[in-house]
Amino acid sequence: MRRPITLTAVAAAAALCATAAVAATGTPFGGATTENGTLTLVSNTGDAGSANDASGASFTETGVTTFASIATLSAEFDVTDDDCSGGSPRFQLQVQTPSGAKNVFVYLGPAPSFTGCSPNVWIASGNLVGSSEGRFDTSQVQAGTQVSTYAQALALVGGYQVTGISLVVDSGWAFADKEQTVMVRNVKVNHSTFFVPGEEHHGDDNGSGHDHGHGMAPGQACKQLRDEMGIEAFRAAYGTNHNHRNAFGKCVSAMAHMKSDAARAAAVVRIERAAEACASRMESGKGHGKAKGHLKAKVKGALKAKGHGTALAKCLKHAA
Repeated sequence: MRRPITLTAVAAAAALCATAAVAATGTPFGGATTENGTLTLVSNTGDAGSANDASGASFTETGVTTFASIATLSAEFDVTDDDCSGGSPRFQLQVQTPSGAKNVFVYLGPAPSFTGCSPNVWIASGNLVGSSEGRFDTSQVQAGTQVSTYAQALALVGGYQVTGISLVVDSGWAFADKEQTVMVRNVKVNHSTFFVPGEEHHGDDNGSGHDHGHGMAPGQACKQLRDEMGIEAFRAAYGTNHNHRNAFGKCVSAMAHMKSDAARAAAVVRIERAAEACASRMESGKGHGKAKGHLKAKVKGALKAKGHGTALAKCLKHAA
């Protein structure tokens, strides 16, 4: 009786190995970064480089075969700079048609324009499969079908093989500052969930050399700066729109341009020191001597002090 037991154990182990070998994966690309399981996607078309013009994540080994086999497609997203626009953010499904590979786009954000996303708040898309809203764009397969419901898309491409699944942000060009930043979490494709908060993404973030064990990811660096400086000072340092509420997205984008997580950690220390120096300089300039106390309280007091709030804001922006 021992041999069948041994064979069963071997078979079970083999099955586990096979399962591990084909585990579903979410791989960031372009200007994408991860922090504690949350994905940050940046589209910056205003700088000299093209590597971060678009960013996203591709999903493999999800068990999806044809378009009709997709039962769940959802995500939670937070637009930190500036808005949804230009078909971004979106799911992008590559299907194999008789005339070659084509993309089916599934737009996030409020229908029918997919603009006007509330900033700095997590939005749950819900399951887009079965949606009666015209958020499926199948115009690469058949002209004139940019605004299709799920039922219409299913009728057109349901039997086609899906050869690629990704989530994309690429509409920096649509905004005055040429930048769009979207944070993403809990992406679901059928039975697989990707970028779950608290679960760090392992491996090399799209070849950027990020080392999460010896520094800070972009979002982590910006969160620490916001906590240490206080929200008013942080917005003064990084914000660019009328109410400076795009500060976090701008900070993440700036941090993402640095060459490593160690460089970001060093930048946080430098910026905190510079912010403290700004506040102290403003205070001493008013004859109060060197300001004392925690950085947040120090900068907050200097910002609100009559006569030098604007000067301090300029100093903070220069420091950042």
